[in-house]
Amino acid sequence: MKKLMRTLSILLIAILLTTSTTGCWNRREIEKLNFVLGAGIDTHPQGLLLSTQVANPKALGAKGGGDQPTFFTFTATGQTVFDAIRKSTHASQFKLFWAHTKVIIFSEEMARKGVLPPLEYFSRDAETRRNFLIAVTPGRAEEILKMNVQTEKVPILSLLEILELYTATSTSPKVNVNDFLRTYHTSQSVMVPTVLKVHNQGTKVNYYLKGSSVFKKDRFVAYFTPIETRGVFWVRGDVKSTILVTNCLQANEKEKLQKVSFEVFSSSAETKAEKKNGKITITVKIKEAGNIAGSTCTKNETDKGVLKKLEELKAKKIKGEVNAALKAAKKHKTDVFGFGEAIHRAYPKEWKAMEKDWPNLFTRIPITIEVDSKITAGALIQRQSK
Repeated sequence: MKKLMRTLSILLIAILLTTSTTGCWNRREIEKLNFVLGAGIDTHPQGLLLSTQVANPKALGAKGGGDQPTFFTFTATGQTVFDAIRKSTHASQFKLFWAHTKVIIFSEEMARKGVLPPLEYFSRDAETRRNFLIAVTPGRAEEILKMNVQTEKVPILSLLEILELYTATSTSPKVNVNDFLRTYHTSQSVMVPTVLKVHNQGTKVNYYLKGSSVFKKDRFVAYFTPIETRGVFWVRGDVKSTILVTNCLQANEKEKLQKVSFEVFSSSAETKAEKKNGKITITVKIKEAGNIAGSTCTKNETDKGVLKKLEELKAKKIKGEVNAALKAAKKHKTDVFGFGEAIHRAYPKEWKAMEKDWPNLFTRIPITIEVDSKITAGALIQRQSK
């Protein structure tokens, strides 16, 4: 019975895929669809340029497609995204199918103008899922979509894998359409990953993530470095795993040139808004735990005194990254931390008076950062003094 139900479910899904409709588009024959896996949006004199990377099912089939390309890239211009999608039929006889889209990339120039109209279209369209990822590139999004990256049969899937691995270093965000639109309606600024085109081994090209692109509402305002990005994540409690590298304890001149690496296992953060002497202040308490990943300049690491100094060294590094993020955020008047939302929850009446001028007030509000860093004893290696 279970096997029959499973078979029926698969058949139902297949029928829905081949007969689904959206807007005034009619019957959909599955062999006459272009499955869009990635898209890019650039500015254009006519409004915008839409680039789409679609899979070639014949080349990706089990028997292979010989010398056929595994993907195609189509471009179309339009006054809006919907206009460009309709005009895409001028370049291909098959209609674009968006149910399997994984990533959408905006050029910096387009992002500065505002990304809300395109995202709203995708959020309203019945065919499109709202969980595809968003990224920004300093150059043209069209170039990113046309890159023939060799690591995957369809290049955009390689970018998707890189975006999914953001937790390894916690220096780049992962944001989908739902995340962006939800944050847009708050006082918090949105951060999305920054994608670059890089050359490896001569002519080979690849994607590279470098920090984040920061938005004020739906408009791009600044790039944050990987360290500034991680500084934001410390405050938000979003650092899942990373490696911290800092100078040694500098017991002598030789050790000043050496480094110690800490592996972070877990972190959490608590942001609290308080009233002190009639003024609202913010206190952030960060808790972090990890071990020593590598060091050539420490001895007797299980000694409580040495251990405490190493924990202080790690805490200082974390606090330095947070301060770098605070400096960048204040410079661009972008509350990427969610401090405004913390004040809103704690003092809703006061927040009403602050909300309209929050970008300016944010730069002046007192912020205290406290870091509690631990080195887990179970991961330590006892080094004997020679």
